[in-house]
Order: sequence, then C-alpha cells, then structure tokens
Amino acid sequence: MTLHVVVPEESEALPFTVEPGGAQVASKEVPERIHRILAGLLDGGAVLAPPGADETARAERLAEAVHGKELLEHLRHGVPAGAESVLDDAFAAPGLVQETPVTRGVWPAALGAAAAAVRAAGLTARLGEHAYALVRPPGHHAGPGWYGGYCFLNNAVIAARTLQEEGASRVGILDVDYHLGNGTLACVQGDATLPFASVHSTRPDDFPYSFEPGPGLFGAGADPGPEGFAALVGDALSHVRGHDAEALVVSVGFDVLGGDPHGSWSLAPEVFGPVAALVAEQRLPTVFVQEGGYGLPSLRGAARALALEASR
Repeated sequence: MTLHVVVPEESEALPFTVEPGGAQVASKEVPERIHRILAGLLDGGAVLAPPGADETARAERLAEAVHGKELLEHLRHGVPAGAESVLDDAFAAPGLVQETPVTRGVWPAALGAAAAAVRAAGLTARLGEHAYALVRPPGHHAGPGWYGGYCFLNNAVIAARTLQEEGASRVGILDVDYHLGNGTLACVQGDATLPFASVHSTRPDDFPYSFEPGPGLFGAGADPGPEGFAALVGDALSHVRGHDAEALVVSVGFDVLGGDPHGSWSLAPEVFGPVAALVAEQRLPTVFVQEGGYGLPSLRGAARALALEASR
C-alpha cells in the first residue's frame, strides 16, 4: 500500500492569535510544522503525489456546499481597506469569542488547503490507496458559519464530500486531534452519510471549552496514556464502522503528544504507529488530513510512525 502525500503551495503563518484575556500572542501555526511532518512521512515510506489537475474550482464549489455564503464572503473580502487583519466575533463558534484573525492571505491559503484535500481524496478514490493531505491552515474548528482555532475551511468534510462524489455512499470521519473538532461535528450533524467520531481532551480549559456528550464523542478528562489513547481510537473506529462507512477520513492531530504548546498529554510520537495500524485494519480507502500539532521536535517522529503503518 502506497501512502500518497499531497502538499499545497506554502502559505504564510498567521501573525497572531488572541488569548481569552485579550492578549495578542504569536501564532504557532507556522510553515515549519509541514516541513517536519513531510520529512517524517517520507522517512516512513510515503511518497509525494505527482503534479495533478488543479482542484481549486472543485474545492471552492464544495466549500460553498459545506459553509455559509456570509462566512465565505468574509474570508474572501472581510479585511477593510487599509487594514492588515480583522477579528470578527460575528464569525466565532457559538459561545466563543473570536481569537483567530482573518488576514489578506487567509483566503488563498485556506482554499489551497481545501484543494489539496480534494486532490488527496480523488487519489484515494481512483487508486484505491491511502493519501495524506498535508495542509495548513487546519480545518476541523471551521463550522458551517464560523472559523476559529487557526481553521477557516473544513478540509476533512470537504475531503469526505469529495469521496462521496467519487462514489462512496457513507464516509466516516475520525478525528484524533487533541481538541474536539467542533466545526466538523456541526458540519455533519444530522447527516447519516457522514458518521463522525472524535477522540479528544474534555478539560474545561481546552479549546473549544464546552463539551456536550453525544454519540461518537470519546473524550478524556486527563492524559489517557498510550494504551488508553489507542483504546479510545479503537472505540471511535468501531462507532464509524457501525454506521457502514465505505471510506474514511482521518483528521490527524499531533497535538496529543507530550510537550505540545496547545495540549497537556504526554504521549510519545510512536503512539501514531498503533493508531495508524488500527486505521489500516479497517481496510477502507482512507484520506488523512492534517489538523493540529505544534510541538516541533515531536512532529517528524510521529509522522514517520504513522507512515510506516499506513504504507504497509
């Protein structure tokens, strides 16, 4: 099995985010993340996908099916003349204050990430092999009418919709990022063709701060340890398979690892070997989509562990 890696054109880092108290802090969503993850994936046997057709138009069409018109117009044209960025609570997730700015470079960067997710899904559908959309900005906090948490367009849902257009009736979405993919949850809620399962922290001081229980949500209030984490992933996969998924999208978050500035767990990079093995055991066409992971020293090892199993 070949793991094909799709990497969009590099975009600039977000200049800053805003903490709950209002202080501006330098963003940790930086290009170096992708460089290190790519090196690990290639170490583990993945291969760069060859140049393909431009999927930008398809990605924009699917984004319009996933997200509301007002949100997309804000991402395209929301920065006022003479300003470099805008922070608008009107597009914050319900109950949250906006902490992620929209800059002039956000729209091409977000659309480029979505196009890479579309291309990865197309490769998986056509070749019957796994693909990895190594994208930034991430997407799983982007909901139908909101953005936040570094996320602007929901790449995982766009990848799932692509797989459906390519012939899969039901596409499961598994999110193993440290943070609940509140945007993904909202985008697929009520749609039986996109069963969703998430393994995430439920500490009240972890974004998105509010965690309602529900089917497919496998939260941990404290560090689950490697065996506990793998067990939760197994439970989440069982939930997705129980809904007769024919293909799978995995939102990959390396922020579950020890030392991540946006996490609190102590998992080692090698934990993504067993996680990827559990995914491979499902024998489903799978698209991995990059979400979080901001502890630079651990990224290469985690990506290598994942690729070694996903490439078997």
